[in-house]
Amino acid sequence: MKDAIDTNGLKEVFKDWSKSLNEGNLEKFYDFFDEDSEILDEDYPWRMDKSEFIDHINFHAFGGGQGVWEFFEWVPREVNYKVWGSTGHISGFSTFRGKPKDSGFRQRFMGFTITFHHDGDRWKLVCWHQSVLAGRIDGASPG
Repeated sequence: MKDAIDTNGLKEVFKDWSKSLNEGNLEKFYDFFDEDSEILDEDYPWRMDKSEFIDHINFHAFGGGQGVWEFFEWVPREVNYKVWGSTGHISGFSTFRGKPKDSGFRQRFMGFTITFHHDGDRWKLVCWHQSVLAGRIDGASPG
């Protein structure tokens, strides 16, 4: 099925992408990423390509044969969608919350941007950047 090249099509793909992450359907989640995608994740200081990102997530999901998390959820908030031709851009805020196996509940508040490119058939994620909001909240303006 062909993805619509408009804001509604982009919204549907974003909904499916985030749902696959939250359901732990990693095969489907990774399929949204273009082979040449770039990812800047909040808990890793360098840019990753798709294969490095898969390795990063696999550590969290299966670290040493044992998953690091009992459960987690990525919750997008205040999401904005824009489409220019074959480029779709999504920005907003998110909460990553979850329960690691070895400790109490964790919660991180982040800003994110995601860029998709429509290849004529479907939207493919080409860039995802998310970072914690601490710097935007604590010490954003020196006293």
